[in-house]
Amino acid sequence: MAVSVPPPVHEAPSDPASTIVERDRLSAQLRSGRHRSPAVLAQQIRELERATRKLRGGTDEPDAQRRMSTLVAINAAIGRLQALEGTAAVIEAAPAELCRSCGFSRAMISRVRGSRWVPEVLHVTETAPVIEDFMSYVGRSEIPLEHMLLETDLVRRRVPALVRDARNDPRTFKEIVDVSQSTSYAASPIMPTRRVIGFFHVDRPEGPPLDETDRDNLWAFAEHFGLLFERVILIERLERQRAQIHSTLMEAAAVVNDLCSGELELTRTEHPVEVRAAHGRSGGRPSALASLLSAREREVLELVASGATNTAVAEQLVISQGTVKSHVKRILRKLHVANRAEAVARYLQLLRLEGDEDSA
Repeated sequence: MAVSVPPPVHEAPSDPASTIVERDRLSAQLRSGRHRSPAVLAQQIRELERATRKLRGGTDEPDAQRRMSTLVAINAAIGRLQALEGTAAVIEAAPAELCRSCGFSRAMISRVRGSRWVPEVLHVTETAPVIEDFMSYVGRSEIPLEHMLLETDLVRRRVPALVRDARNDPRTFKEIVDVSQSTSYAASPIMPTRRVIGFFHVDRPEGPPLDETDRDNLWAFAEHFGLLFERVILIERLERQRAQIHSTLMEAAAVVNDLCSGELELTRTEHPVEVRAAHGRSGGRPSALASLLSAREREVLELVASGATNTAVAEQLVISQGTVKSHVKRILRKLHVANRAEAVARYLQLLRLEGDEDSA
């Protein structure tokens, strides 16, 4: 019995003009940064590649295979970074993993601090020329995020960029271009959330100029790295909270053990000095501080007077820094002072007055 084989299905030839319009639309859509979903971004990139292949007159299977191999390498690199402990180790190893997975010769990670960006770690492969001035530049420089600067645009638009002519492109920061001797490079923002916290910069000085594929590979790595970094930060914060809670519980357990094991004495009041301090001076009249401030506000003020910062106060009392700031504002208002220094001075004055009255 003969088996009929259906004829192969050929894609209908498309109008080059309409394909160009479609490609430009997809490219603008990607650059707009409107979609943050990885699935949507991946679909847009696939459609853009499909439109580009149509304009070339066919499919570029070897190129597609290389892209897939790079994505697999990126996934392996993120896995190795995930095995590290702490944000410091992840930041230190990220540029090397970026070069290893995407075929770059140099990679630099920088952090955004306010209105400036600070180069942190530079990795240079064995094939790239070693430029001592560039190596020493990283880690000691802070670059302002000025208007029309490429990195400023990365923060605003939250999409990667490709620079084909670094020396003549008006958006580049010429000082770092000169010291790195870079001719073309790609840059991508790092953003675990909607806020950009840093950048990746990559180039290949001894090889061909970077192209859109290199830019897209960098973007894929930066997206995965942002998610990983968010996870590492959350783990570190949870570990700090766990340690603080454990310390607080251990202290509470020690106090309970002391109360249970303490010797009994035949006295009218248990620890009369402590009772008096808790309720105010003799005669039941509360102290000036007790009448002005709550117990928690007095604790905060006592720590501030000892020189503790808001962060230290928050850690000591196991509260958030926002709560500390709220307490400080109320303390300033209740003491009728303008700043922390005046509050400390007023606090010490009240303590001295109470000591004089108690000794009288």
